[in-house]
Amino acid sequence: MVVGITKRINRIYLIAGGIGLVLMSLHVSLDAIGKYLFSVPIPATLEIVAYYYMPAVVALPLAFVEMKNGHVAVEMVHQMLPRSVRLVNLAINGMIMAGFLATLTWLAGREAWRKFLLGEFMFGEYPIIIWPGRVIFVLGTIFFTAVVIMKTIGFITKARDIFAEAATEGDWEYSE
Repeated sequence: MVVGITKRINRIYLIAGGIGLVLMSLHVSLDAIGKYLFSVPIPATLEIVAYYYMPAVVALPLAFVEMKNGHVAVEMVHQMLPRSVRLVNLAINGMIMAGFLATLTWLAGREAWRKFLLGEFMFGEYPIIIWPGRVIFVLGTIFFTAVVIMKTIGFITKARDIFAEAATEGDWEYSE
């Protein structure tokens, strides 16, 4: 049940990140067209890309990548270890990662809250409110942290990746 809910939330985050990517591409393309063809660039494109689109594009899909085991991993020695040792290794790595991500999320959340209370915005040709980008980043790291914690609990209690489903003879792969 928890895995199913997590996959549904993950799909929403992934769609939001994809929409951010499409909007960012369109925004930058229209800005370039306006700037070079008509000498009328879209104001504050750099700020909007940096403070709105980029946090969505980078932070929201992090949990999806984790669920698919898509992050960079060096497994030269790990694959040679017995299965029981690999599970212990994955559990310890998961606990360390969860601790790091929880700290990152806490600090980013605290900063986002502070910037929200201040009503942070950027001066320029047009003032732009920029604190929402910090909130988007925190939402991404909260979910990323939750996925890492769930995977770690799965390694400890079920001796497997709970987001993977049986494929063939002991292999596990992610599926929607």
